Amino acid sequence: MHFLRLLAAAVLATAAPALAQGVPALDVPAKELADARKYFLFHQPGVTPAQAEADLVACWRFLPHGRQRAVPGFVPWNQPDTPKAIPYSLDQFGLTGAVIGAIIAGPLERSLRQSRLFRCMVPRGYARYRTSEAIWKQLNEAEPAEAIRLQAAIAAGPVPPTPRIVP
Repeated sequence: MHFLRLLAAAVLATAAPALAQGVPALDVPAKELADARKYFLFHQPGVTPAQAEADLVACWRFLPHGRQRAVPGFVPWNQPDTPKAIPYSLDQFGLTGAVIGAIIAGPLERSLRQSRLFRCMVPRGYARYRTSEAIWKQLNEAEPAEAIRLQAAIAAGPVPPTPRIVP
């Protein structure tokens, strides 16, 4: 637990320049809500921003960074999970494989990200709420420290006005 507090403090320290950007408006019209399986955010009543941030920092460790882990997906507790370059060449899959890979890479990465965050945050008591693709991208495509800070503010803030997603 001490490690998580240190990691959260490090994230907060690096997020200082990002404090100028606030939480986006979450009141999205029903016609602009994106697919509930893909685009959602977390909220838990009564959680503090610091606890939400610590939970997100803990869960963020399981997201894909650089090269995918091999089975069984071990994440060491005492050292950081640093991004590694993905070795790739056209010799592996050819030009057709490279084109197909480029097409499915984004949705595949989003799917891995969402399923891993879901499996980590929901058992901690967080509920999912629908959002638009634009807001989701704003919350998830920022630098990690800023993304965690924004998502923690939403998770600890007022209940989002969009529909709740039942697990």
